[in-house]
Amino acid sequence: MEAPDKVTERYHDFPSDGVDNDCEVCFDSGHFREHRDRAQGKMPLIIQFGSEQCALCPKATIDMTDAVKAYDFVWKYEDVFKSETELAAELNVTALPALFVFHDQSNYKLYQKLRGEDVTTIVKEHCKPRLVLNAEF
Repeated sequence: MEAPDKVTERYHDFPSDGVDNDCEVCFDSGHFREHRDRAQGKMPLIIQFGSEQCALCPKATIDMTDAVKAYDFVWKYEDVFKSETELAAELNVTALPALFVFHDQSNYKLYQKLRGEDVTTIVKEHCKPRLVLNAEF
């Protein structure tokens, strides 16, 4: 038997597969279309959902800032209260901070109510390490 996804298991009240199947239409909108059309389209797109009012969101942002230096992915941020899009509602985001990991229209996952090292764990699970060349190389 395969080990359950610990992040999803802990937040079973917020199912990661709660993304509406009718959301395929939203995958033709801004973030997703722009991502597919760029050379970076082969990398995962991670959309972070947060807000200024969210006490736990700054840590998620710090963790994402560190992760983008070490892993290959495209990172977008959406403030759920200031965004001009309805993306958070279309994806059924109900608890912050949240990450939506998009590989393609048939491979995506929503993680919500993230705590501790969840952000780092999610990025490691979905993204390849970035090749970093430094003076020691």
